Amino acid sequence: MGAADIASALAFFLDLLRIDSPSGGEQRAAGACAAWLRALGFAVESEPVAIGDGVSVNLWASVPGDPALAPVLVCAHLDTRWSGLPDVHRQSDGWIVSANEVPLGADDKAGVAAVMAALAHLVRNDRRHPPIHVLLTAGEEIGSAGVRSSRRIHGQLERALVVDAEAPVGTLVEAGYGQARLFLRFSGRGGLGPTSVWRLLQEATRRVGPGLSGELMRLEPDGPGFEAEVAVWMSPDTDWRIAKARYQSWAAEIKRRTSPDDVRSQFLYPAYDVRSSGWLQGVRRRLERERLPSACVRMRDGCDANWLASLGLVPVNVGVGYERAHTREERIHEQSLEQLTTILVAALTEP
Repeated sequence: MGAADIASALAFFLDLLRIDSPSGGEQRAAGACAAWLRALGFAVESEPVAIGDGVSVNLWASVPGDPALAPVLVCAHLDTRWSGLPDVHRQSDGWIVSANEVPLGADDKAGVAAVMAALAHLVRNDRRHPPIHVLLTAGEEIGSAGVRSSRRIHGQLERALVVDAEAPVGTLVEAGYGQARLFLRFSGRGGLGPTSVWRLLQEATRRVGPGLSGELMRLEPDGPGFEAEVAVWMSPDTDWRIAKARYQSWAAEIKRRTSPDDVRSQFLYPAYDVRSSGWLQGVRRRLERERLPSACVRMRDGCDANWLASLGLVPVNVGVGYERAHTREERIHEQSLEQLTTILVAALTEP
């Protein structure tokens, strides 16, 4: 910690990769991050949150700043999609990969590490910045359970910097799609067979409604019967309430036409749009001031940013630089960690 600076993101990241932290099992990773934050002099608290049938923790830290400036919530997530430890290899070309069956976990341990290094740099170099609230969440990979269970996200926080976009470093997410899933189970005793259901669902995904798009994700045997899963994405250009109503009407029609034995609908995350926000433009100006490249995109996959927006915050999600998340081929370049830390420092620094 005594040598913490922008380059220390790599060291933080490699340390985190040695800690198993699947959704619901983030406690050890939270403890390690808490120790790092306390060593920097920050006030740290653990917030118990329900994850599945157990209890895990969100980690909160507060960083004093200029009280004349509006505070910022900085958010990344502690959990990984899969359990186990990757066999970490640092290749000669700078890429960091896993050589075993366990995905690397750069989603989102690289984001957490860059947040740590950026905070260290701000404090040790006495950079002017707003009051910062750090939130390292549990259960993001299972529907942002940590954010949705938190009792500490309150109205005093209006803007957030989320560090969790699967995109090149310098990417700023200006809008995110919402998503729902429809699960249909058929017993196989009479009624429609798999081929008929497949045809009906394929047809239905082509006419979900304005601002919505659908995809049949799977149709597979389940005991003597079969099960189907359909994903529906909701455009940020369509009001969330209207999109949700259209989806529910469409799902009711699917149920009527296919007559499943069991049907379940799940909203994974809401859509949001921050294109017109002053916070997004402010982050872009800060990056331009430091001559750092940036590009604004829409994101189809959801994360904590979607739910923070639904709670009234304006989130700007930042590209972390990892690629092929949740697969054996997941990887991140060493240079991405340094670049991301530089971008976070620029985004949080006031002139």
